[in-house]
Amino acid sequence: MNTQSTPKFDLYQDVTNRIIEALEAGTAPWLKPWKNSSSFGLNLPKNAVSNRLYSGVNILLLWLSADKNGYKQSKWITARAANELGGHVRKGEKATLVVSYRPTEREKLDDNGNVIIDENGNPEMEKIAFLNKHYVFNIEQCEKLPAEMYDSVPISPPETEAEQYTEYNDIRTILKGMELNVNIRPSNRAYYCSNSDTVTMPEKKQFNTMNDFYSTLLHEIVHATGHKKRLDRVGISSGKSRFGNKIYAFEELIAEMGSAFLCAHIGFNTVPQNASYIDSWIKVLKEDKRAIFKAAGKARNACDYMLDTLKVERDYQWYYPDEDAA
Repeated sequence: MNTQSTPKFDLYQDVTNRIIEALEAGTAPWLKPWKNSSSFGLNLPKNAVSNRLYSGVNILLLWLSADKNGYKQSKWITARAANELGGHVRKGEKATLVVSYRPTEREKLDDNGNVIIDENGNPEMEKIAFLNKHYVFNIEQCEKLPAEMYDSVPISPPETEAEQYTEYNDIRTILKGMELNVNIRPSNRAYYCSNSDTVTMPEKKQFNTMNDFYSTLLHEIVHATGHKKRLDRVGISSGKSRFGNKIYAFEELIAEMGSAFLCAHIGFNTVPQNASYIDSWIKVLKEDKRAIFKAAGKARNACDYMLDTLKVERDYQWYYPDEDAA
């Protein structure tokens, strides 16, 4: 008789392994949509029924799937929802994993399972989160869905100078809204200093293109969202971040994802990247299976903060898969 039990499925570890696999292949998941011109990944993935955007780590999972399979549509749907709309998923199509992450509170227990009571006679509470898996399909994997659900995907010509100017202006507006100073001078690197709340940038003529200048600037702006007067992230406001340590690597992970998310929002066609951090990111993810969830959530918050400075009414809402679970 076989007494060995099947290991319990670890959703945190499964998702983390997917991200590590992509990083070990040499390209970060948030960069792949920009690497593959056949992908329509420049758009953030959204739920096909509600049109609400997927959030956090689900953006990475869906971008990876779109890149791998060459999907040009950015909309995703559950098999049940496709059936309810009179359509269906084609036979043999494989689903893509997404997750829902729901924080909650519960009474804190001691080692004997008894509720811990505070000095006022009330139960002590602790924060926990439930992670659930769901499966979705790109609408290109479906048949007989309403025609209006599909976006036209023309082959886009290079951006005009006017379109690029609008995107550059959005970035400058974000700077103004954050009251963030930028010091442009001859330099061999770009960096953000939290003590002076200042971004230092090399001169524009030191970059190959204006897009390179603004994408680098955008990465540093994301770091600035972590200042204690803004989102107060440990990697920026604690003073504990040092080149090569875990806090530094984690903050760089947030900055790369946050700037990629914002690029997709405002339509900027160049995403900042720094391949030199890949090994340190892999190390962080291997040591903490929850790290990618935390980093993606903080990157989403940074993206929201920057978009709020544009002082425009949001035309999006984040979508959580358990609102339409399969």
